[in-house]
Parts: sequence; structure tokens; C-alpha cells
Amino acid sequence: MNSHWLRVIGYVVLVVLSLVARRRERTRASEVDGVWPPFWLLTAGFLGVMALGRAGDIGSLISDLGRGRALDSGFYETRRPMQAAVVTAVGGGWLITVTVACWRTPERRRRYLPMGLMVITLAAYAAIRVVSLHQVDTLLHRREIAGVWVGTVIEMTLLVFTALVTLWVPADRAVVAGGPEPQRPLGARS
Repeated sequence: MNSHWLRVIGYVVLVVLSLVARRRERTRASEVDGVWPPFWLLTAGFLGVMALGRAGDIGSLISDLGRGRALDSGFYETRRPMQAAVVTAVGGGWLITVTVACWRTPERRRRYLPMGLMVITLAAYAAIRVVSLHQVDTLLHRREIAGVWVGTVIEMTLLVFTALVTLWVPADRAVVAGGPEPQRPLGARS
């Protein structure tokens, strides 16, 4: 089996795991404060789109369309600075998003932060691949680690970590129905 289809299967597994996580949280919604089952449904939908995109090799299609457009418009030879700017913007956008998410996510939604960060990272990685900057393509598609393309190693690693985060069940620090109110630090607002 080629690694392309293994990655497609990886995304499909993540969709299933996200739906299982949604079911798990729906059954706990009456017991634990702060659960948000729609998060997992939205995540499953996004990962489903990623699976379809990977199965249909949509990233390569978009890259080829962009390359053809650059050739037709006469800026193919000068496209690299624009591609580098887009890759930098995607990387910067990812960094800002991760920073703001870590800083501003309310306590009651922190249980979703690891999965949200993994999904954002997968999306940023896909966007950088689509831009098809020569230097990035050389690293991802022409270098190997133990006989496997670097790009495949990166994507499979992201998929494995995303699966692990999906399986992770955080300790309930929220209010349990009928249980005592958790202690708040002095001076904390409710």
C-alpha cells in the first residue's frame, strides 16, 4: 500500500475517533460542566474534508492550477518571492493562532485546546504544501528519513499525535452535577 492511501486512512480514522469522542462527551454532558460535543462534530467534518482532499490529491491539483496560472500570466519566473511570503504568512498565522488560543481559551473550553491546536497544525501544513515553494518541496518530497519522504514522516506524525489527542480524556475539573462547588482562589471572579 502506498503512503498516500495510508494517510487517507489516517484521516478517516481521525474522523471516526472524533465522532466517538463526540458520543463520549454527549453521554457525559449531563454529568460534567463545560463539555461541548459540537466541537467534535465540527472537527470530524473538517477532517473529513481533509480526507477527501488527500484521497483526490486536491493539494497537487491546486498547486498545478496555480503553476499553470503563473505560466499563463507571465509571472512564473518571479513567483518565488510571492510563494515565500504566503508560506511565511501561513507560518506566522499559525504561530499567532496558537499563541492566542493558549492565552485566551477560557478554562471551561481548555479540554478542546490540544485537539484544536492539532487541527490547526494539520491545516497549516496542508496550506504550506499547496503553496509548493521549491525549497519546501525539496525538503518534503525529495529528502528521506529511513527511506520515507520527509513530508510523509511529518504528516503521519501529525496524524498519530492527533489520534492520541482525540483518545485523551482530560480529568474533570469542572462542576459535577450534584457535587460540591469547586473552590475558587481568593479574589477570583465567578
